[in-house]
Amino acid sequence: MRQISFYFLPIVAVVLVFATSCNKDDSDSDSEYMDGSLTYECPEYLTVSTQISLNATGITDPTDGITYKWAMEGFSVDSLEGQNVVVTTPAETGDYTITVTASLDGYYSKTSTHSVTVIDPTSEASLKGLKKSGQYITDPRDGKKYYYSTIGNLDWFNYNLNYSGAGKAYENEEVLATFMGRLYTWSEATGGVSGSSLGNGPQGVCPPGWSVPTAQDWEDLGKTLNNSVITPFHSKWTGIGEKLTVNAQINDENIWKYSPNNGQSNMYTWNALPAGSMMSNLTRFENIFSYGFWWSSTEKDSNSGEYRYIYFDSPDFPYNYVAKEYFGASVRCVRKSL
Repeated sequence: MRQISFYFLPIVAVVLVFATSCNKDDSDSDSEYMDGSLTYECPEYLTVSTQISLNATGITDPTDGITYKWAMEGFSVDSLEGQNVVVTTPAETGDYTITVTASLDGYYSKTSTHSVTVIDPTSEASLKGLKKSGQYITDPRDGKKYYYSTIGNLDWFNYNLNYSGAGKAYENEEVLATFMGRLYTWSEATGGVSGSSLGNGPQGVCPPGWSVPTAQDWEDLGKTLNNSVITPFHSKWTGIGEKLTVNAQINDENIWKYSPNNGQSNMYTWNALPAGSMMSNLTRFENIFSYGFWWSSTEKDSNSGEYRYIYFDSPDFPYNYVAKEYFGASVRCVRKSL
């Protein structure tokens, strides 16, 4: 995706393992097959000691008399019966498996298995490497706390914005949004307003007193990271991406894919993470753990918004543009230094 035309490499992520099978005994020659595919919805990432609801669906025939049995070692109960169940996630972080089996006399049973990762975003043992400055503000809209660092002439958030009044969590995984932030279209991010000049971007989805960075704000950041040498927005920003990338882990697994080409020095505790993107007019998610994307509030033209991006296998921080409603990216909020 270097000067991307925007059809990215396949997403590299922790893969959701989801399988449905029929259990058959050769002696059950008179048994019938159930119609439909047994399934249930469950986030791939869960927080420790959190209550969740699971609902088994998908069997279309028979419609009555089915017994649903759940197996989930490490949860508040290891086994449970019922089509709809409520359980508490494990108190220990790690990878776990949830299996549900549908059975009825005279039918072959069906089984569905789902692998989940349990994390604790508040624990350094579970979420490692992310840094915080000593300064923070509290968003009056939802009470979320955002640390920030002064870089050049501006204050920059240390993390991506996670304002749930707009945008989406990647694959609707709300746990990821607690440290990756949410993804927003350009119009959502900016309120449809194109910004210009230093510290004069639109508030958009940012807290009061903060704004979505303009091209000039980005240039001020680039100049500071480039030893006071001017870095035009419309340039590759050679070597600047690795200065902002953070070496962080979830349960000891790298969040960024490893590459010797990105030094991940995380200057100014900017904590750049590969939060991925929304694509195809927000109908699919891609690029998590490989790419991070951040909007500029300065539009390219009436149809297109611009953004900067970091790829795991590159030290640079290039720019690109895309139709405003086609794509979802992360937001960093800025303000003029007080």
